[in-house]
Amino acid sequence: MVSLTDTSRPEGPAFLAAAAGTEVAKATGFGPLEKICKPLIVPAALAIALRDGGLRDGGLRDGRLGPVDTALLSATGVAYTTGDVILMLGGGHASRSGSRLVSGAAAFGVGHLALGGLMLRSGLRFKPVQSAVHGVVAGAAGAILLSEDRSNAPLAAYGGLLAALSALATSVDRSSGPAASVLAVAGPVFLLSDSLILVRRRTEGGSALARALDVGVIDTYATAALLLLTGTAAAARAAAARTAGQSA
Repeated sequence: MVSLTDTSRPEGPAFLAAAAGTEVAKATGFGPLEKICKPLIVPAALAIALRDGGLRDGGLRDGRLGPVDTALLSATGVAYTTGDVILMLGGGHASRSGSRLVSGAAAFGVGHLALGGLMLRSGLRFKPVQSAVHGVVAGAAGAILLSEDRSNAPLAAYGGLLAALSALATSVDRSSGPAASVLAVAGPVFLLSDSLILVRRRTEGGSALARALDVGVIDTYATAALLLLTGTAAAARAAAARTAGQSA
């Protein structure tokens, strides 16, 4: 991955500025800054993923992203950004609106499906241990949500989908290349981010704890989005390189 501070590639500094600006907005409660910065986090991460290539693995060049790969990555970026806007305009992490949270989860769910599809297309496959661990996590989270209110069923289903994506991401192996190894971290970090949102909704607004949780959500979300997009793009490039090598 290119350096995020490389000014010759503006998407890196743009990602850092969007994430930092959103953190400041959350820490200070300055809503207008959040509305400017937060919707730029994923587009900047997507730009990094689409352009991040070059020489790797001792000088072997990665394959190029094909049209389908690019379309799936772009669909993920659009869906995640849509989810960001839905949640942001509805009160953010503090919102008690179940319908708003479900709408945001639905948008993110579309992105997870698109990204999971690209992972599968790139050769990733579920491994038993990762699947079992994530299955337990999803089952426990779903049980808690349903015990609170049966209307939380859509959120429980979303949690299962995210856990499945994380299970697939953490199943990455050497065949996908070293640049894709970040997926092993990306999935669990996304799970952590969404878990913090649920904790934040139960925290008194305006408190120091609430603002710390808000910043924590942004930190983990921005990190997970960047690693998921760039890691999956790297896996897709490695798959393309393998295909090109086999046909050569």
